[in-house]
Amino acid sequence: MGSRILLIFPPSLYRNYTPPLNLAYLGAVLEQQGNTVGVIDASALYWRGSTSEIRKSAEAFAPDMIGITLNALFIQPGYETVRELRSMGVPIVAGGPHPSLLAHEALDHGVDIVVRGEGEETIGELVDFVNGKQTLDQINGISFRRQGFYRDNPDRPLITDLDRLPFPAKHLSDRRLYVEDSETYQAMGPIFSGRGCPARCSYCYKGVFGQTIRIRSAENVFLEMLDTYQRYGTTAFEFMDDAFSVDNRRVAELCQLILARMPVPIRWQCTTRLDLTDRNLLELMHNAGCFRVFYGFESGDRETLRRVRKKLDLDNAIQVLRWTHETGIKSIVGFMYGFPWETEEQVNNTTKIIKRISRFVNEINPLGIMVPVPGTAIYKEYADQYGFKDWWLRDEYGAKYRSNRYYPFFRRRFYNDFALLEDGFFPFPPRVRRAIIRGTRTIGWHNLRRNNNLVKALILLGVVYLSMGIYRIHPSVEQWLFSRLGQLKAIITSRSSRY
Repeated sequence: MGSRILLIFPPSLYRNYTPPLNLAYLGAVLEQQGNTVGVIDASALYWRGSTSEIRKSAEAFAPDMIGITLNALFIQPGYETVRELRSMGVPIVAGGPHPSLLAHEALDHGVDIVVRGEGEETIGELVDFVNGKQTLDQINGISFRRQGFYRDNPDRPLITDLDRLPFPAKHLSDRRLYVEDSETYQAMGPIFSGRGCPARCSYCYKGVFGQTIRIRSAENVFLEMLDTYQRYGTTAFEFMDDAFSVDNRRVAELCQLILARMPVPIRWQCTTRLDLTDRNLLELMHNAGCFRVFYGFESGDRETLRRVRKKLDLDNAIQVLRWTHETGIKSIVGFMYGFPWETEEQVNNTTKIIKRISRFVNEINPLGIMVPVPGTAIYKEYADQYGFKDWWLRDEYGAKYRSNRYYPFFRRRFYNDFALLEDGFFPFPPRVRRAIIRGTRTIGWHNLRRNNNLVKALILLGVVYLSMGIYRIHPSVEQWLFSRLGQLKAIITSRSSRY
């Protein structure tokens, strides 16, 4: 008889539009071993509960062990959730990027056991521990405390053969908590076709999947797509890999399988690097249903690209964006502002590149203020210098960002990282701050104009500035007003659709 395992994604400002794949993979392994698994995703798009309600749901499930995923950007509500669950008297196991790096911190905040790195092989052995079949000393890849001392067992090697993992158990999550299925985005569509990233960018931490590239075979990926379609009717997919096209031959083989064996037309999107694709591959991807690609550009300043170890040739990158546009694939491009060394001129160089590529880029990702995540080279270099060591535990850093779980209208329709800029990890001179704000507004206007006619874009821009002004006076007033405007719009849309 198996055990009862509860997996939790704690509350955060970041909303999950789809079931979290990390929990779905763990759930699949646990179910394969005969356990009963429950999932609580308190960051799901339509979750409206609190930590006390997480506790009530956990008590109703009556688990033998609780697993919780933790990330620096939502670490405080994560630790609050752990505290809420402590009195249940069952082992609490934490995994994810943050405890993989800072296991002792997680143990100090109420976690019983930390899983470092990938958890699919470790979680089954922890169930054996709960059932008295194994001791903690025998399990690699974990940290725990015994008699007041930290114990860090040897690292567990990365999983090299990803094809042997079961397909993620997305059925454990309530589909109604996520996005409504559409032609381009469907709740059950996300897929990891590989793990790891070849880049060594100084702003990125790869504490779970690591930097070693491991990819699934094209056949295995296709079979998961087919299974997802047969189970849920999914016809729109998103590949969540950091660098989907790291092996062009594998991508080409997958495209051929989709064209030859998928019983219905499908659409899919992916994330990849600008230096890992070419025009021929893009044309094949488009023929196989690829409609959108996300590229990380990060900066339009050559010196900044060099300092963050982003090996990107600006002219070649712009050429790839042209090819993407010409093949009929939409592109979303990500940029970052707020690197500590940037001058006004360097910030403006990024804004100039954004304007230069705007005619053939469909959207600029608005999540673009650099955050010195623990474990990154930028954090290690500047934390002591600027006094933000352990910022994720301190209210003076990220307070406005973490405390507000409501998205004001201007963040949803224009630019949503102003709070991060205001909380500021680095003391930017006024001229640099103004240049960053001009850049973010360039991004916002691009997105409004690219997706609307001029008149509608100007009207939306006016509403955006109204939202921004009211929010700066009092956030709750903005929330009250714009939630009612949203309700009014829904009523008008509903009535007009009847005729």
